[in-house]
Amino acid sequence: MATRQIKYKRLNASKQEIRLLEIAPAQSLDEPVVCRLITVPLTDDLEFLGLSSLYGDHSETEKIFVDGVPIVLTAHLAQALRHMRAVFFPTLLNNAKNGPSQRPQKRGPRWLLHLLRHVSTILPDPELEGRTPLRLWFDMLCVNQADERERSRQVLGRIYGSAKMVVGWLGLKGEFSDDGLRVLKEIDEAMPRNWGEPGDKELHPEHYSPQHRWAEKVQHFWMPTEDGVEAFTLPHWIGANDFMNRPYFQRRWILEEIALARFPAFLIGDGIVSWKQVLRLNRFQEEFRSYPSDVFPPRLRAQIVDVPLGTVHALLDEFARRQRLEKMEALNSTQSSSSTQDKSTN
Repeated sequence: MATRQIKYKRLNASKQEIRLLEIAPAQSLDEPVVCRLITVPLTDDLEFLGLSSLYGDHSETEKIFVDGVPIVLTAHLAQALRHMRAVFFPTLLNNAKNGPSQRPQKRGPRWLLHLLRHVSTILPDPELEGRTPLRLWFDMLCVNQADERERSRQVLGRIYGSAKMVVGWLGLKGEFSDDGLRVLKEIDEAMPRNWGEPGDKELHPEHYSPQHRWAEKVQHFWMPTEDGVEAFTLPHWIGANDFMNRPYFQRRWILEEIALARFPAFLIGDGIVSWKQVLRLNRFQEEFRSYPSDVFPPRLRAQIVDVPLGTVHALLDEFARRQRLEKMEALNSTQSSSSTQDKSTN
């Protein structure tokens, strides 16, 4: 493998050391990845991102530079690193477009900016661009694949759980990917917050089969055009199906790995999607494929992408688990707030 060309220094297990990849900024997406490996103890205050990816086609390769040494990776993995650099380290790219007098623009959806608002060392300070690296953990390069002892000691759950976010790389965008991402966003916004939770159907029967009242907001996604063109032939439908059909979602084991992260997300080209949006799209698909609906035409059920059963179970199980965690966190927050108020009153 390519990683055999890297001269790894042995990690100190007693200090719980890990390696991180520090990626240098670039003026364009197409520039080769230039990075270095650093060794740090895995502490609670360590700030870094995780990258999760399939290997891709071994016959298609690309060079990156690690500690000044050219390393050959699959093109799929190199593209992942280049797009992570573009999304999470966009300052120089923005300045190249906007001119040196303008400040770098913030990129990404609101949930991403909120998540990383208090992060100081993952993302570069605009005033220090070129000196502050993007740090991430990527098993293909950060773990000595030739050292079985090291591989066994690198506990994935601990590393993914410590990362501020772990990003699953789905690959480059297709022709209709942006249209498909719009579908994910609108379905997530339209779906009631507690939809699918135990007891919610009894409280809100109008949100479930056959009424599906909430889905009226996104009904335009499956309505034919004025010319009678069926929705499943249109860019937004093709793009959404292509998203869920990516090889990454066909591997239950890799979904179970990324589920270990405190905040998983997915990257397709330069478009980033939260785990929640993917889970809710999957739940939407399962609901309308399986149950009668007053708003979704039965003839279109067969046109919904058929995700492997193991993947469906992994997604649905994780959906339920994360909803339970959100409830517990909300309850703990409420109790903590109440306790603080009681103390101030006394």
